[in-house]
Amino acid sequence: METDEPRLPEQPSGQLPASHFPASLTPPEAPGDSQLPPEAAGPARSWLTGTVWGCALLAVGGGAVLMVLLTALSTNGFRQYGFMVFVSAPFLCGLVTNILFVWLNPERPTRNGAVAGAVVTLLTVQTALALMVASALEGMICVLMAAPLALLAAWAGALVGAAGHRAGLERHRVPVLSLLVLLYPVGQLVEMQHSGPPKPHRVSTRLRVRATPEQVWRVLIGPVQYPTAVGPFFRAGVAYPLSTAVQLDSAGRRTLTCAYSQGRAHLPITGWQPGRELAFQIPNTPAPMRELSPYPRIHAPHLHGYFSVDRGTFRLLPQPDGSTVLEATTVYRHSIGPRAYWQLWSDYLLDDMHQRVLTALKTQAEHE
Repeated sequence: METDEPRLPEQPSGQLPASHFPASLTPPEAPGDSQLPPEAAGPARSWLTGTVWGCALLAVGGGAVLMVLLTALSTNGFRQYGFMVFVSAPFLCGLVTNILFVWLNPERPTRNGAVAGAVVTLLTVQTALALMVASALEGMICVLMAAPLALLAAWAGALVGAAGHRAGLERHRVPVLSLLVLLYPVGQLVEMQHSGPPKPHRVSTRLRVRATPEQVWRVLIGPVQYPTAVGPFFRAGVAYPLSTAVQLDSAGRRTLTCAYSQGRAHLPITGWQPGRELAFQIPNTPAPMRELSPYPRIHAPHLHGYFSVDRGTFRLLPQPDGSTVLEATTVYRHSIGPRAYWQLWSDYLLDDMHQRVLTALKTQAEHE
């Protein structure tokens, strides 16, 4: 008789269906039946591309090396210190770092992604600047001065990279990055051809002295020793005066002999109004600094010819109460850009130097 009971599928002789085995006794799959875990392909590779720290390390390394290479191309190749090296190179560094970080780690959650990107960019800039010092490309003073601007430019590049990722432009990242990097030398050439001669810039500092102009004048033209206590940048290597004295040269002309932390200079006096004004020229500007470096000596191009001082002036302004306003003025030029940014540093250092000189003159004049 035929029955309506369902029939089990036939099994090969001597083999039971897998469902007849308890779960704990289910035969294991053959090695080729399942995909090997990522660790089997290599622990190092898995850590680098499978963790946030590994992806960050690769992104930091790639961005930092790119920034160092672009900086070396501008400073040692084109002999230029301008917008390209201090803004464009860090911008590209931040852009590349962000794209690499997202590219290598695309499955990570986006929560706190902005914070992670900012931290990775910060580490990239710090690594790049450290590599410049370690490779004797630059000294620590210049690196510290450039760091704020470089960091802002790098963060801007990272923001552009993040915006491109949100806009779904990942598939175009390689051609876009290649084009930007290849255009960098072109931009450097354009900047070099369109950068005009440096314009003179004036820095003046005033200090009231409780002494008559005649008393101040006697101190000003006599030998003056300045205090050895200086600010951190001067201790690190920025040049500053140690002493001054008005003397006569071999031709009987008055000169202002100035001993600097970097050497000695004889400055021709161009203005001599006793009790009123003392002006002098600086025909040969000494090196503005001795770079702080782990090496005995480095030869950064910006130490020679990129900063020059034209002249200096001391003016004595008599006051109704018998005191004197003593004014120190320095006129300088520099061909380092962006000029507005570097003028902030130059003005700050020159004003600090003026304050130190004027304070020494004030102290000596008030105790005559």
